[in-house]
Amino acid sequence: MLLNPLSTRDVFEVDEAEVVARSWWIFLVSGIISLVFGLLILSVDWSLNGLAAFIGTLFILQGAAYLLTPPLDGGSRSTNVVLGLLGIAAGIVLLAWPDKGLYTLGVFVGAWVVASGLLHIVGAFVNRHAPHWWLVLVLGLIEVPIGIWAMRRPGLTLAVIVTLAGAWAVVTGIWQCLIAFEVRNLPRRLSRPRPAV
Repeated sequence: MLLNPLSTRDVFEVDEAEVVARSWWIFLVSGIISLVFGLLILSVDWSLNGLAAFIGTLFILQGAAYLLTPPLDGGSRSTNVVLGLLGIAAGIVLLAWPDKGLYTLGVFVGAWVVASGLLHIVGAFVNRHAPHWWLVLVLGLIEVPIGIWAMRRPGLTLAVIVTLAGAWAVVTGIWQCLIAFEVRNLPRRLSRPRPAV
């Protein structure tokens, strides 16, 4: 669900768009799940352990979505696989670590969001040839300050973490839903004849 930051290609072909477009429904389902999780995070009165378990589950689902989808630039899946496995591992750690504190949870979530944002930013700049690369850039530019804000709050409260995690899940969900429909129509858009200049 990202543009590979290690890509060295400079062309995005119709056949690559068709491969990516086959996974459009995974983007949509993942976006809807993230959006619902974000809204639930913002609307429920959470305990620390309940919130950590819920966010851990969200990390696992997002990691699985990364594993199942090809990168938006049609390149190697290696970055998606690594990020997916890290997301799943982070989710499992959040579920299995019974005595996590607010600060630990805040730093954990903040570090994940910053890392995700940086990968989105770098991948977008490296893959400026890919359609809709700027959507990935916008997501990264939103994620990085949210993550930094979380890590710089030594006096974190449960309300702050709820707001942070909910906002991140909602933004990510909206982005995934938007990108799903863009990816679905991408092969048709790329195969249209371009007007002569």
